[in-house]
Amino acid sequence: MSSNLDTVLAILKNEVDGDVSAALEKMSNAYSMTWMYHSKDILFPTSKPNVEKEIKEIYSTRGRKYRIKNTAEGENIVMLELIESYLDSETGQLHQTPLVLVLEMVEGKIKTGRHYCDPQLSYENLSEKQLEQGYRNAPDKQIIE
Repeated sequence: MSSNLDTVLAILKNEVDGDVSAALEKMSNAYSMTWMYHSKDILFPTSKPNVEKEIKEIYSTRGRKYRIKNTAEGENIVMLELIESYLDSETGQLHQTPLVLVLEMVEGKIKTGRHYCDPQLSYENLSEKQLEQGYRNAPDKQIIE
């Protein structure tokens, strides 16, 4: 496994653990994330100027889990196909979202990323059977929890 892929998997673990300071060490000073969808009001929303504040909000979600399905990488890029899941603290509903992350790396840190998913799937209450259908029963290569 390369050091770039190790960095990306480690930052996912930081998110699961809520460890903001460790995650920030894995991001370049020019870090940004773009979500490749249309939110309520914004086409391709991007991370806020105060990345640390935004990460603290995101990392406050407890019970998050990442099921890594596939990884690919080039010299300065890492791509992951995965399922992100977490329990909604208000409803207790399990949200499971298939997604792809494309992360550009510079000097061993994440410079920018693109997050591809259908956010509506998070609210579909996808069962394991449905996810298996989508992934054609492909096994998890790694679970980060």
